[in-house]
Amino acid sequence: MPANLPRKTPIARLRGLLRAIGRRLGLVDDRPMARPGWSGNNMVATMNDTGFMFEVRDRMAEDFIRHAGECGQPVLEIGCAYGVSTIPALEAGGTVTACDMEPQHLEILHSKVAPEHLARLTLVTGKLPEVEFPDNHYAAILCSRVLHFLEGDEVDASVHKMARWLRPGGRLYLLTDTPYGVWRKSVSRFEDAKGRGERWPGLIRGLHQWLATPPRGPIEKPAFLNLMDPEILARCCREAGLEVVEAAFIARPDFGEKGRMDGRENAVVLATRPGG
Repeated sequence: MPANLPRKTPIARLRGLLRAIGRRLGLVDDRPMARPGWSGNNMVATMNDTGFMFEVRDRMAEDFIRHAGECGQPVLEIGCAYGVSTIPALEAGGTVTACDMEPQHLEILHSKVAPEHLARLTLVTGKLPEVEFPDNHYAAILCSRVLHFLEGDEVDASVHKMARWLRPGGRLYLLTDTPYGVWRKSVSRFEDAKGRGERWPGLIRGLHQWLATPPRGPIEKPAFLNLMDPEILARCCREAGLEVVEAAFIARPDFGEKGRMDGRENAVVLATRPGG
């Protein structure tokens, strides 16, 4: 079980409170700095150089936030980054466990949460598929823009784990990149491999060669992406014993011209654990 962040000293807690007051007054801006090549168009780069957090929330994230505030039970966000969904879920009244592989992300998230919400926030450093949480515990899990950084067997293991962590009736929200956006040079490869029956047709390496617009140089991190579509996500959920409520492509007009294609930029699934 990954450890929570180290307990803060009274001085550290005071500094956090002062930062929160300063933000509310417009005197402090501690958002992560943009990094060339991975930031812009409402995206904030992660500190481990593997991607970015989108500041514009999709409808799956918005539904997770609403449910967090209404369900009266703990919810979990995996790959929370700087808290674009976790913080509004807390503000809606939710009790949230926020998990990310990068401790610095969690430190920044913690500093942005209003003091009155901190008692309902648990921070956990960890990553899929290794991280562990209690079985039968969460009313909802949001895992957005995480699974496409995993190899196929890791995706399967992760979805099976998340299915266990849900309470009966709990909701699983998944979102991944597809070939039909910024990685559009891989479309024909994806469709050919899927037609041949390959289980993971969207696994691409050497990411610079698949971008719609060539970058200035090679992309070393991440080393690969595992692009998916709604059918693949739905298959993973069903194999984990979940009932698929919705599996769809969603358009991302916020991606900007380079990231948009035809409204299939992301794949999403909403699935539930039977019972409840």
